[in-house]
Amino acid sequence: MARRVTLKDVAREAGVTAATVSYVINEKPGQTITPETRERVLKAVADLHYIPNAHARTLRSQSVPCVGVVIRKNLAVPRFAQVVYGIQRSLVAHGCNALLLGDVPDPTFGATDYITAYLAGHVDGIIFVGEDNQGPDEKSVEAIRESKIPFVAYDCQHPSDDYSTIDLDYQGGARHLTERILARGPKRLLYVRPSTDTAQERLREEGVRLACERRGFDGLLVGALPVTLENIDVWDTRYSVGNTAEGLTLTNKFLSVVEQHLSQLSANDAVLSSWSGWTHYYRKLATDLGLVTGELANNGENHLAADFYTVLPNYEAGVACVDELFSLIKSGCPTARTLKLTNVIEATLG
Repeated sequence: MARRVTLKDVAREAGVTAATVSYVINEKPGQTITPETRERVLKAVADLHYIPNAHARTLRSQSVPCVGVVIRKNLAVPRFAQVVYGIQRSLVAHGCNALLLGDVPDPTFGATDYITAYLAGHVDGIIFVGEDNQGPDEKSVEAIRESKIPFVAYDCQHPSDDYSTIDLDYQGGARHLTERILARGPKRLLYVRPSTDTAQERLREEGVRLACERRGFDGLLVGALPVTLENIDVWDTRYSVGNTAEGLTLTNKFLSVVEQHLSQLSANDAVLSSWSGWTHYYRKLATDLGLVTGELANNGENHLAADFYTVLPNYEAGVACVDELFSLIKSGCPTARTLKLTNVIEATLG
């Protein structure tokens, strides 16, 4: 990424003083500036792609009036909406506004628009809620490093020396819940996950396998359901608009795979799913088996809760992102924080 253009660069290009450039850009009243000089300054601003910086005012006032929030999640999914709610409520408690930002490359400045928003002084820090465990792109990371942008990435599973991270202990949470299920004494445990290769899914499966190894349990089966990164939006439409033709087609494929999995199970075996609500389909199609069920991402917000489920600290994670951002703004030292997933609920099904 090219060196950031300064006000002095614009003054040099226009052949005027830095004060004159400041007067023109800020439209300060009471100054005698000729139309020709003003036009020359504005041309230099455009030619050099200069972005005015408003952060000096913020530093002088020792306040952070606005925080940029980049959201690359489907907020119709309760889990993600709870995270954003935690961010919003925490910012309000700090007397700050939230500005929703996109994640679109800016061809003029060589980074994403949230970087441009910071450099222009529209926000004084950024909270990044990525999708599929993806963090900021390389050019944006370079800008974060060079401009020392206060930046917190949530649930990206990408530790960095350039910005702070808040992540969830997916491996530990999966291990903890698996141990609870194995204590019920099933002969076989079927672990089902989506057909995606993300850090979250790898860590969860590692946790399940580790719990089985530690217990000397050799009845683990692992199955993949037909939800992928390519069709996840189709699957998630049930949260916003209900069933669609595409959604029903995907659900039928899903149920077909569930039936295949059930052919490998017997009475009192167990099913553990990576995602919320999935064990409901196994219980519905095999009511006679008395399956023990568990889910790694169900907050009990609906009747589909399994026998065991892990409560994810979604709201708390949003609050943690804000706390970390303020700490980063004050100290300038990025940190990596991992939230433990130890809150396992044993549900009572009617």
